[in-house]
Amino acid sequence: MEAGDRIDEWVNQYVRGVLSEKDRIELLRWLEAAPEHEKQFREMLRIKMRVSAVGQWKELDDVQQRTWDKITLFIECRRKKLYIWGARIASMIIVAIGVAFIWQNRSGSEMETILVSNVLQVESGSPKAILVTSAGEKIALNDGKTCQVADVSGIEIIQDSTGSVRFEDRGVVTEEEVCRYSSIVVPEKGEYQVILSDGTKVWINSDSKLEFPDRFHKNVREVKLTGEAYFEVIADPQKPFYVQVGEAKVQVLGTAFNVSAYQEDQQVEVALLRGKVGFNLPNNEYVLVPGEIATWDKGDREATLRKGNVESIIDWKTGRFNFEDMPLDRLTVKLARWYGVQFMFEDETVKEFRFSGAVTKYRTLDYVLGMIAKTTKVAFQEKDGKILVRKIE
Repeated sequence: MEAGDRIDEWVNQYVRGVLSEKDRIELLRWLEAAPEHEKQFREMLRIKMRVSAVGQWKELDDVQQRTWDKITLFIECRRKKLYIWGARIASMIIVAIGVAFIWQNRSGSEMETILVSNVLQVESGSPKAILVTSAGEKIALNDGKTCQVADVSGIEIIQDSTGSVRFEDRGVVTEEEVCRYSSIVVPEKGEYQVILSDGTKVWINSDSKLEFPDRFHKNVREVKLTGEAYFEVIADPQKPFYVQVGEAKVQVLGTAFNVSAYQEDQQVEVALLRGKVGFNLPNNEYVLVPGEIATWDKGDREATLRKGNVESIIDWKTGRFNFEDMPLDRLTVKLARWYGVQFMFEDETVKEFRFSGAVTKYRTLDYVLGMIAKTTKVAFQEKDGKILVRKIE
């Protein structure tokens, strides 16, 4: 683990009061090793505490200062060789910060403090999926070791340690061979990459399903998508590539694009990064150029084309949330799929509040919600196992 990640882990465990005895001692030794370590940890602690208890700035600063004073005092004691009491005092500091971190407002007219609950602290998603082979076998995929997980009709299916699975064609195709379909199902809190037998790469987002032939036959390549995926298609003018999404179809020659087509969403969106695609609807056809985004409301006969920031749309595949002026009702749907939680709104008007910002997908949920609350007049709190979004006056 890199030094920056290790420090970030210490900070997260520190404010939650779950730092182990071994890590407490390791942290304190690191703090006293160099003056810049104390400064770095203090700044990260300040940011974490601000994010985890949004809105109580002045009181939070006082708590953070008192906590740091105790840490500084302990470090001085260690420098005087009072090592025997080290672990015991360190434990007391952890308890002190945990108690100081959770407090209640003293006036009903003041903004209610957001308590950091188990629901809000839920961990992010990770690479995982279920492969359903054309032979009917179900195989759990993850980011474990590289190994062959199946062999179907001369196609070796290999799981890679980086969180992907590839279909390697080792067999000889016969004219009589039947086209067989496999599928990859990515659950909530999951993501996965598949490399198809023609070399096309597909990044599949959470709560999505991709169906595809083990081996592409004849003069066409076609897959079916439910949910969201990013495609980097291997160019082959003799074999156009199609992505079927319900009644709509995306036609490709060789390109990079994103398709979002969840069943529960009212819209299908295609965003083109490079190349050229056709967006074929039941009653109309459109051609996209790089930088264009096509949005089709399933209840309408036509789609809307616009120029937009395609890079921000596909940031999810590189491990980032990039919300560009996004209403909270759409934003929370994306978070729900990635963190496996449910949101509810206290007021319908709050759904239209908008947020812009970017953050790594692998932060805990409370960190992401804290970012949103800092710049949007909303608060998040646990209620009946769900996350309530409410307006702050």
